[in-house]
Amino acid sequence: MLQRLASWLGIEFDFLQPPTLPLPPLIGVVFACFAATFIGPYTYQLYHVVAAYSNSHVPYFMIQELAAFNFNAFTHYVLLLLTAAAFFAAGWRRKLDLFKLSLLIVASVVAFRTQRDAWFVGVCAAAFIADFRAGEDAPTPVLKLPELAGVGAVLAIFLVLIARNTGFNTRDLDRAISREYPVNAANFVRQNSFSGPLYNNLDWGGFLIWYLPQYPVVVDGRNDLYGDELDLLTYKSTQGESYTSDPYLNEAGLVLLPQKLPLAKLLTIDSRFRLVYQDPLAVVFARK
Repeated sequence: MLQRLASWLGIEFDFLQPPTLPLPPLIGVVFACFAATFIGPYTYQLYHVVAAYSNSHVPYFMIQELAAFNFNAFTHYVLLLLTAAAFFAAGWRRKLDLFKLSLLIVASVVAFRTQRDAWFVGVCAAAFIADFRAGEDAPTPVLKLPELAGVGAVLAIFLVLIARNTGFNTRDLDRAISREYPVNAANFVRQNSFSGPLYNNLDWGGFLIWYLPQYPVVVDGRNDLYGDELDLLTYKSTQGESYTSDPYLNEAGLVLLPQKLPLAKLLTIDSRFRLVYQDPLAVVFARK
């Protein structure tokens, strides 16, 4: 759109590829995509969540998938090299494709800002690298029906072979849940009927809402509901900072936390609570 506007004003850039897609359909697609975001039970409320996240600061260091890349993992460097190769592929042509370059810049900013969005730049980079060897005027190859059928059959066989080895059944699913969430600790709480309120960490809040509905949680993974102040309060408490002044912990009759959290270690010597259950994953404290 910017190129077409510049051309209309008599401004031409020799180093840019001329736009080839018709403008009216592109504008129609933009408005159709915007309208599609209102389809569903949340309608315009989705934009309230976007605004809340854009004004938040705490979740971006408290939640790993929202944090920026710290390059402590091998995959972070792989994505960086993939992105660099995509920029090379986009800039190697005699004339730059402004759309590709713009999309790659936006995707890089979004992806490297939050780990959860790494797919964005990964997909774009892979597509641009795959297009690198094609000539600038080369026609887009079209698969014929037998070729499409062959690709579909190979994918179907591949998916069946993978599905047989994922262990996706009720028994293995229960085992997987028990490895990540405090199923045994929650069962112990159920059997002994402790009095609340319950104090928990953010990671297990959603699970406890489902598995122990009789105990309302302090916080859960929907951090945009609470705001930075409460998110920071619970984060600092679970890390062992100023936990004695946490009003929710001070009112708690029951505490269920991961074994590895600093607060779980500190409560073992806190005179207000007694340890009533522990396993390799979780601990449960009851008020004395």
